[in-house]
Amino acid sequence: MSRNPVTVYGFINAKLRAKIGLMRQDRLSESLLKAASLVEAVGVLRDSRYHDVAQAYDQTGDLQQMELVLLQKEIEMYREVQKYLEGSPSDFVRQLLGKIEVDNLKNCIRLWYSSIIRHRPIRHRSGYLFKDEMLHQVDWTALINATAWDGVLSAVKQTPYWDLLKAFTVQNLEQDGLFTLECRLDRFWYDSVMQSTKALSKRDREVATSILLLEIDVRNLTILVRHGWYHHMEAEKLAVLLLPYGSVYASPDTQKYLAQSTEQRSPLPIINRYFPSLEQVQVEQTRLNVHPDEASVLENLKIEGFLAARRHSMYQKLLATDPFTIGLSLAYFFLCKEESTMIKAILNGKYYGYEEEYIRGVLG
Repeated sequence: MSRNPVTVYGFINAKLRAKIGLMRQDRLSESLLKAASLVEAVGVLRDSRYHDVAQAYDQTGDLQQMELVLLQKEIEMYREVQKYLEGSPSDFVRQLLGKIEVDNLKNCIRLWYSSIIRHRPIRHRSGYLFKDEMLHQVDWTALINATAWDGVLSAVKQTPYWDLLKAFTVQNLEQDGLFTLECRLDRFWYDSVMQSTKALSKRDREVATSILLLEIDVRNLTILVRHGWYHHMEAEKLAVLLLPYGSVYASPDTQKYLAQSTEQRSPLPIINRYFPSLEQVQVEQTRLNVHPDEASVLENLKIEGFLAARRHSMYQKLLATDPFTIGLSLAYFFLCKEESTMIKAILNGKYYGYEEEYIRGVLG
């Protein structure tokens, strides 16, 4: 018999708020940043919730093994929340986990591509991929070791990815690379997760779609900035990259932007329409005395930094919304992912010997 949603969310929220409270109290990022070396940073993790990440380093001395454990913890995070749910909310969380599976599939195909198409050694990297089952029965080991594209297809034969991948040939990949294939895999996940929101209750659907559409708007804006403005991609190719959801996709400003020549394009009217708090984002070349191309890079980074901050703010607001919806779970997923990304960035910074202030600057 189905449990009362108030009871279910009350139980989950009590657990998640306790975890979020610990995340805020332990000031892990500050302790990691102040560590004088990678070994000292590992010591900080050893006395934290990430002791198993430190243990991986103790056993191997390998930074990438630590990153693999962080990925495993992220997968466990989704599964932990999913097991407390039932019905459509449980299915929705399962679809969210699908993003990690898609990213893992892309990473495995990149390794296969590097080995078979580019004839580069991959043994030193293949050991750092997640090879257990997530959602679908992908034979990860067979995929990485496949000697031909048919072998890759065979490794995903029992999954929804087979129909998508079989549309490609080795000739396509040799000529065009993996960019189009990876974009279609991303599109597959967004379509799947948006479809899964339709089965949610009205309130859960409103919360979930508001967050997903924000993510999609940010992604579409980033595509318009990075590929359409900075890299001057042709309009026809650019339009294919956009996800067909959200305000940015439907905006007349986006259509105007696509119709313009690459030299005339500016993403600022679109950004300022949907994110009006972004004001003077343009870098003044004469004041900064930088080359126009360098100024474009700085503008691109500043815009993407603003969009990331806007996303963070939206998730923070979820912590104060109706506690009897899926909103707190979504905020928890985001905060955990953000912390995991921060840990990886700091560990890499310590590994390469960067100073604390430099790492702070990179983290923003």
